[in-house]
Order: sequence, then C-alpha cells, then structure tokens
Amino acid sequence: MKGKFSRVLPLGLALICLGAALLAVGCGSSSSRYRFVQASTGVPTNVDLEVDGKNVQTSIGFGQSASYHSSSSGSHKFGVFATGTTTNPYVSSSVSLGSGDTTLLAENAFTAIALAPYKDDNTAPTTGNVKLRIIQAAPTVAGSQQGVDVYVVPTGQGIAGTNPQISNISYPNASNYLSLSAQSYDVVVTVRGTQNIINSLTGTYPLTSGQIRTLVILDAATGGGPYGLIELNDLN
Repeated sequence: MKGKFSRVLPLGLALICLGAALLAVGCGSSSSRYRFVQASTGVPTNVDLEVDGKNVQTSIGFGQSASYHSSSSGSHKFGVFATGTTTNPYVSSSVSLGSGDTTLLAENAFTAIALAPYKDDNTAPTTGNVKLRIIQAAPTVAGSQQGVDVYVVPTGQGIAGTNPQISNISYPNASNYLSLSAQSYDVVVTVRGTQNIINSLTGTYPLTSGQIRTLVILDAATGGGPYGLIELNDLN
C-alpha cells in the first residue's frame, strides 16, 4: 500500500501543478491597444514616446494624428522625451490600460504637462451607422470652468434652428459616442449656450457605414488660438 501511495503522490502533484499553470494562463493579462497624441501646449520640441523603457514612437509633433500600438493590459510606465534623448523626460507616469483600446493624451501647458487616458469604444456600429465623439483638449478655448457646444449636422444644412448634439463639454473631457447615420457631416463648435462659432473650429467629415471617429479640440501649439480639430481614425 505504501508503495502504491508513493507512486500516486508525484502524479497528483504533477496534475495540481499543471492545473495551476493553466489557471495562471487563463487569468493572465488580456490584450490592449493604446495610441498617443501630443496635445500639451508650449512643448519646445517634437517628442519620443517610451513604454516600459522601450522606444515605441519617435519625433511626434503637436496635434499629430495617431495609430494604435498593441500591448498587454495592466499598468505600464509611459515616458515622453525630447526627440533623440532618453533622459530627463518631459513627463513620466504609470498608466493603467484596460482590455480594449485607450487614447492617451499629453495635456495642459508644458509647465504642467500630464498624461490623461481616455477609454475608447470601438465596438462596430450597426449597419448603415457610424459613431463619433469629441475630446475637449484645448484649455483656453472657453473661459475657466466653462464648456463648449458641438453641433453635428448634415453637410450644408447649417446650425440655425437646431440644438447641439453635445452640450457644455468642458476641458479636459470626452463626450459620449454619438450614433449617426452614415453620411457627410459638418462639425461646428460654439460658445456654450450660443450659436457663436469659435474661430477655426468647424470641419466637414464624410463618414461611411461602420466607421468610428474621434475629433480632438486643440489649442494652437504655443497655446491659445487659432484653435483646431484633429481627426483620429478609431475603426475602418
């Protein structure tokens, strides 16, 4: 009996270890993606992006559109450096990436530069529809603690007699996603509670079925106006 037990025990331990290994794999980190936009004003150079000590993108300019990079979920160390350097980062901080996609912005003026993550929803729209959201990343586009209104209307229609699709979005925040029928839209940003269009903050965006887009409101590179909108390609 003792001999049989001594032979069974190693087999049992092996099965326990195998089960633990499979459980660890099943509970491991999930896949994630991130993209980085340099929206901080007054930064004196283009920048390089490091993640966990590895250079992943170089010579990023202010307001440059961004593509996704693959990663694992969980906490990662992001560092933003003057292009061509690897010491004295402009900003360095840990960012937690959930499963799915994240847009990471360098925000604020250079003297207070910080990294801000925005969770993306790239679930495909229903057939014949698109999704659109706004990130308000321009600190001077409205007065302190004030927001802006955003109109999204069929191209050429104008905003007279209509209500904003997004009301009072303040800095720094992202709107919910709008679900819209696929067509060309004019996006118009106004002073909150009025139809006074903010200089330079209009654009026309032809959107086809299945697309998702994010528009980011930005100050000029040195701060203040003229303001601008950049388009990020989320899906399709």
